[in-house]
Amino acid sequence: MEPKVNYVLVGSFVALLGAAMLAGVLWLSKAGFHATYDRYYAFMRESVAGLNVNSTVKYRGVDVGRVKDIALNRDNPEEVRLTLDIERGTPVKIDTIAVLQTQGLTGLATINLTGGSRESPPLIALQGQEYPVIKTGPSLLFRLDEAISRLLSEKGLSTLLADLDT
Repeated sequence: MEPKVNYVLVGSFVALLGAAMLAGVLWLSKAGFHATYDRYYAFMRESVAGLNVNSTVKYRGVDVGRVKDIALNRDNPEEVRLTLDIERGTPVKIDTIAVLQTQGLTGLATINLTGGSRESPPLIALQGQEYPVIKTGPSLLFRLDEAISRLLSEKGLSTLLADLDT
């Protein structure tokens, strides 16, 4: 004797379970379909090792966007062009500065936006620019490298030794 199976009930249960799982995945991934983004460029003159596409862009430590693209600047190969998607409403001003920041021992990097005083006007694209360009500043590692290089240069080392001698 075979048991009777209600295929409509089983199919409805499977469809409902599949929809619930899809909704759960979307909710957990925080897909952010409701957010709108403004696109900006930033040109770095230092190595962007550790920075990847989809790395976080932070404004004073708060996540406000992602790195959309990383490429060499076609006009100046000494620069790396970063394309940033930043949430609309983030106060990106003319005096806002983008700094590469390495997180801990992992070597992963983020872009941290600082500055942006209240009185400063918002950053807009200049004539001939596809997107507004955020100014960049040197990272902590770059500044340390420059300071150590200056200290260990011939002139810096002789000055250091003379100061230590006195």
